[in-house]
Amino acid sequence: MNPVTIDAIDDPRIGDFRVVSDPALMRERGLFVAEGSLAVERLLASRFRTRALLVTESALARLKPAIDASVESSLAGAPSDAAAPSDAAAPSVVSAPAPDLYVTGSAELRRITGFRFHRGCLALGERPPDGSTPGGLPPPRAGAPVVTLDAVADPDNVGAIFRNAAAFGAAGVLLSPRCADPLYRKAIRTSMATTLSLPFQVAATDDWPGPLERLRDDRARLIALTPAPGAADLGSVTRSSSGGPLVLIAGNEGDGVSQAVLERCDATVRIPLDPAVDSLNVATAVAIVLQRFHEATGHQDTLPG
Repeated sequence: MNPVTIDAIDDPRIGDFRVVSDPALMRERGLFVAEGSLAVERLLASRFRTRALLVTESALARLKPAIDASVESSLAGAPSDAAAPSDAAAPSVVSAPAPDLYVTGSAELRRITGFRFHRGCLALGERPPDGSTPGGLPPPRAGAPVVTLDAVADPDNVGAIFRNAAAFGAAGVLLSPRCADPLYRKAIRTSMATTLSLPFQVAATDDWPGPLERLRDDRARLIALTPAPGAADLGSVTRSSSGGPLVLIAGNEGDGVSQAVLERCDATVRIPLDPAVDSLNVATAVAIVLQRFHEATGHQDTLPG
């Protein structure tokens, strides 16, 4: 892949990069943007196709191994994400063209994009028509739950939950139609780009909460997080856990998990809190619950020394 030098910010070849700060236009064009070396590397190694890169010379030097690996994988007709779960449905993959590679200066990059968060490199990914990870969402399995978000509309919370889910071995994330877009640049950044590596599914508006019913039909246990007094204590639930497949469900901080979803759950759990505090940030709550189930299923990492 030969880099093309961009000297003029109105060069038509980089027209898509001039609208990266407009989420509506990006969706209309079927694109999303990854910013910074970590996010760009994870995009290149993911099942999402990279359309183009816009980088400085110094960023190009840092990214060269990841770019070379992505090009080699594309030519071979296989996704470069070697960490995909072995029991996930394998997508049909054909040889894809290598992404366009454009090189420009730091000042030009800021003028092209209109923001300063790029850290010398941006990449455009192609958004699948259904907004979900190519290849689909793997089912939950022992020690690897599916985290489900019900109308969590804040992109910072969505990004943080993805990061927590990846940290504690979740199989993937299921999002209701009213959730924030996990491919929005703010969610990607907050997640440390785990939205590009952890499989997820965005449910269709006319099918929610159908995916939860199908997971339950496949013998997964559905557990909703709620501060409601009638919910079971988290400790008692994790101690009695059979280690089978779980779906852990969190709602938004205003309304919590919707009644339609609660009616389909096998249990509700709460995190014991000081009486002076009525609830936790949803990303924090998900992290605590994931860690407790992670530990209960035998992942008891110890500190060195």
